[in-house]
Amino acid sequence: MFWALALILLGVAVFSATVARIPRRATASDWVVDREQLRGFLYVGAGAVLLLAIAVIVAGLFAARSGVAEALAVLGFFGYALYLLAATLITALSRRR
Repeated sequence: MFWALALILLGVAVFSATVARIPRRATASDWVVDREQLRGFLYVGAGAVLLLAIAVIVAGLFAARSGVAEALAVLGFFGYALYLLAATLITALSRRR
């Protein structure tokens, strides 16, 4: 089971790094975010998720029956979602001032 979660984590890391490379479309909005700062947050988050995937694989290999790797992966998913939410809010609120 931990292999599937590690592959999903790797997919999330690759997807995040790919999204960071997408060029900006011009839109009119009250919420203007600094794209370069958000891109930096995405790259840092992708690197962290990549390291987390490696940690899940190592934990799964050495603590196979305890469920530590699966718990680490699930906590990592929720942690990354909260990280992206916080990064978006930080870039949006710091730009409005």
